[in-house]
Amino acid sequence: MTRIRPSALAAALLALLAAGCRQAETSPWSEDRLARMELRARVAQMLAPAVYVGADARAVADTALARRFAQAGVGGVRLLPGTLPVAERRLGAIQRASRLPLLVIADLDRGVGGALAGASELPPPLSLGTAEGERVDAAAAQASAEAGRLGINFALLTAPSFPYPTALPAPWGAGADSAFVRYARQLSAGGMLVGVRALSAGPEARDGGPPILDWDRAAVDGLQLGLMRGLVAAGVAGIKPASIAIPSLTRDTVPLPDNAVFTQGVLRRDLGFDGLILEDLAPVTPLVRRYGAQEAAVRAVAAGADLLVGVDDVPGTVDAIVRAVETGRISPSRVEAAVRHVFAAKERLRLGMADTASARPDSARAQNPRAAADSAFRGAVAAHRAALLVMGQVPATTLRGCRTTVLVTAPGIAARPLSVALAGRIRGLTHLQTPRLPRRGPLVPRAVDYAGRDADCVIAAAFPGARPAVLDRLGSAGAWPDSAARAALSPDSLARLARDTVPRRIVWIDFFPGAEAAAPAARSLLVVRGVGPAAQQAAAEAVLSPSTRAGVPSGGAWPAARTLRVAAPDSAEMKAARLASIDTILRNGIRDSVFSAAAVVVARRGMVVKMSGYGQTGGEPVDPRGTLFDLASLSKVVGTTPAAMVMVDDGAISLGAPVRRYIPEFRGGNKADVTVRHLLTHTSGLPAGDWLYNLSSSTTALNRVIRSELVRAPGSGMEYSDFGMILMAESIHRVSREPLDRLVARRVFGPLGMVNTQYLPPSYDQARTVPTAVKSERPYVVDGVVHDANAYRLGGVAGHAGLFSTAWDVSIYAQTLLNGGAYGTRRVFREQTVRSWTRRQPNADTRGLGWDTPGPRSSAGSYMTARAYGHTGFTGTSMWMDPELDLFVVLLTNRTYREGSQGALLRIRAAVADAAALSITDRPVPPRAGTAAAIEAARPKVKPRRPAPRRPARRPTRPARRRG
Repeated sequence: MTRIRPSALAAALLALLAAGCRQAETSPWSEDRLARMELRARVAQMLAPAVYVGADARAVADTALARRFAQAGVGGVRLLPGTLPVAERRLGAIQRASRLPLLVIADLDRGVGGALAGASELPPPLSLGTAEGERVDAAAAQASAEAGRLGINFALLTAPSFPYPTALPAPWGAGADSAFVRYARQLSAGGMLVGVRALSAGPEARDGGPPILDWDRAAVDGLQLGLMRGLVAAGVAGIKPASIAIPSLTRDTVPLPDNAVFTQGVLRRDLGFDGLILEDLAPVTPLVRRYGAQEAAVRAVAAGADLLVGVDDVPGTVDAIVRAVETGRISPSRVEAAVRHVFAAKERLRLGMADTASARPDSARAQNPRAAADSAFRGAVAAHRAALLVMGQVPATTLRGCRTTVLVTAPGIAARPLSVALAGRIRGLTHLQTPRLPRRGPLVPRAVDYAGRDADCVIAAAFPGARPAVLDRLGSAGAWPDSAARAALSPDSLARLARDTVPRRIVWIDFFPGAEAAAPAARSLLVVRGVGPAAQQAAAEAVLSPSTRAGVPSGGAWPAARTLRVAAPDSAEMKAARLASIDTILRNGIRDSVFSAAAVVVARRGMVVKMSGYGQTGGEPVDPRGTLFDLASLSKVVGTTPAAMVMVDDGAISLGAPVRRYIPEFRGGNKADVTVRHLLTHTSGLPAGDWLYNLSSSTTALNRVIRSELVRAPGSGMEYSDFGMILMAESIHRVSREPLDRLVARRVFGPLGMVNTQYLPPSYDQARTVPTAVKSERPYVVDGVVHDANAYRLGGVAGHAGLFSTAWDVSIYAQTLLNGGAYGTRRVFREQTVRSWTRRQPNADTRGLGWDTPGPRSSAGSYMTARAYGHTGFTGTSMWMDPELDLFVVLLTNRTYREGSQGALLRIRAAVADAAALSITDRPVPPRAGTAAAIEAARPKVKPRRPAPRRPARRPTRPARRRG
């Protein structure tokens, strides 16, 4: 093994940094000013301290603050949320006092009104994906015009985060043509600089360190880097990397803002970004909390940050960076490159670097402030109407014929604009502020005649952090925290409530929902991407207008499908004692050396009733949520099959099309008759496989598969073929022009939140990966590397093997299929597609499309029904779903590590499946026809003949004694 000398490594890193630190183009004036600047002045230009414009902003006088920033010579300011009048006054003072023009940075995700009360709040650009392009342009034009009047010239936007399963589908695209990219491009065209917070995600921190995102490189590419390429092409001026670590991207766990591999390698070199690299140093940010403000600033600048925003202590930060330069931690060229980027950004704004005249807000732009405000409000309402999401029934239809309607909000919510707008059209509307809403019975306990005076229709408005709870019955514990209300409930009223079984008609309005969004008992769900007056006005108009249209957005599902939750077995009508027998089965498997590690998940009706790990890996107990298993041939149905399903749903691939349409070099013999359907049902006539490991490259191996001769006529019989699924994956790759791993991550794993499902897991994850072989064709223990030698030669991403995942992730996928292709409100497959692909296909033995169905002797056991479907993997993995029983069983093991026999594993799989099925208590579960258990159950029971009772032997009589 070649070792790299430390000096060579340092030289390589310096070369990388030199290649990444591009020199921004600046004017001669800027070059002259830069040449005459001392080190402290240069460092000050890299700072954009925070400006408070809230109610307590008078703690420091405007002129004193302006003088302080002017003396420090900062390059910009970061506007914090507050009120519009204070911001106007304070920004004016700062800009007038500054010797050089300033970058004025503000969060404009929701327009100026999202940051400053009194301005127009707009829906975030992410939600404008549901609107027409003209609406996106109009919203961007309004935001840039209003910001320009105030003097804001640098808009900060938050890019779409890595998708996790939330209550609402993501209404945005991840490509260069997404609404978010268009919004950023239009802001730039309106004369603003645009900075983007990128690569944000929500994983938990480990061991108190930075949050670590475990997505593989394909998922990062498909879900984020494609979007970032679009943003760079759109001309964004700044990128603020999230304070997380992505080992698959940087090969370490250093947070991205401190990581020169990311800033200089990925951003500068790979993406070709030549703008400002930003870092937020507000006191609450992760890096400041971890290192302290000054050390965080030094680390960020050393890694490549150009502009530090939100700085609290300007002199202290300048001193810290200057000391770092003087001691060699930061090179002077690094500071010079940063200041060049700052000056280049100001020149893009045409601020006039010789003076600050054009940097000051021009009051002449708004000659009639009232008219401008009215126009901005109407534009904001129109933008919110365009971004509304209506699911279920149209609200006006739900409310038709209501006798009494009540608007319900949580206490303390400023919902007057909504209440006034609704009251203007709904006679007798009552606005009730209560934390709880009963689904049935009296809404107002003090009402005397509940049937006549109580509300039969409810408009429930949920605001961030203030969501009315819907109760199934009024008398439940804690239903009415108000003691007076409890006193008003008499036994008579509760008896009347018990007879009231008609549910209310509920319209649920969710203002700016997060991951907790839900609409229990609602016929209509209205999602509003804002909370201000314009958003409330738009919501009222949508509720009242019969022309409002309801529809589920692309990639959405409504009503929401089941999501997994852990529950007691009796909640799912299952017997705990029978499920506990699975522990004995799997522990005996470890004892008998069939495998060394296992994880199992059993769920019914969306309730996980059994989730356990067995054995150890990396010195830690197996965790069904976190331990990675090599899925082997489960990759066919977890990776390749879902990719084919979405391609067929899109119309990009046809099941009846010949394979040579997608792979032209697949020809010769009867190959012209081989269709995509044949590949998926293993009836193509291709051989089961061949040894590819000894070939020279992945390209050579793939060509060997394509040139393979058929062993039988297409469609004449079923032969399980790895080669068929390899060709299926290659067809998907060529049609989509996207690697299989990236496509399936973007279309399936990402939307479902399967964060641990990946090809080619990073080396960081080896500690939590279950090893699969001690001895193999490779001279090392196979651990964290695909076990299948052919998949290894094909590069680790193949149609037949290569996926790693956890039992929990596979369970999410299983529940998605039982739901008909949806999980929560995310839909990845059409319901009809799931039904047709999981059924047995003609002339294909037990095979569906990609999937298998249980035969007489199956790893699904004897008691799953004939409608069940699933698959197994050579390393000892399996998953089986039964729509009739609404049950799934996921079992992951590493059989190949201890070289356990397939027969022993088959018996274990069947026993686990039988234990799960036989634990069901609310219906009979007979054995499936054709199984040994069914044959035994059908065998006539012959009663054994009872032997005739034996008569006791007669005791011989003793002769009588003669008397003589």
